Amino acid sequence: MVVSVSETFTHSNTCTPKQDYKEQELEKIILKMMKKNGISPKKITKTNDGKLELCDTTNLKLHSLILQAEELGLELKLTKQTLIEIK
Repeated sequence: MVVSVSETFTHSNTCTPKQDYKEQELEKIILKMMKKNGISPKKITKTNDGKLELCDTTNLKLHSLILQAEELGLELKLTKQTLIEIK
């Protein structure tokens, strides 16, 4: 049995985007920011549906990434999910 707990927060940025990014451009920028924040490329996986998944990273690194994305004028949606597997 798996118990899933989710919390979602959408942050609409008040400043206008500095640029209108295409999906591939945005991915490159985000990957570059992750590397700058000390997130190893080995810990980043791209799923079949195009999501970037991180494993084992600190909240401080994620917070820095969010702040940098806000500086670009991007709208953010943060979903925290906890999975509890019970056997």
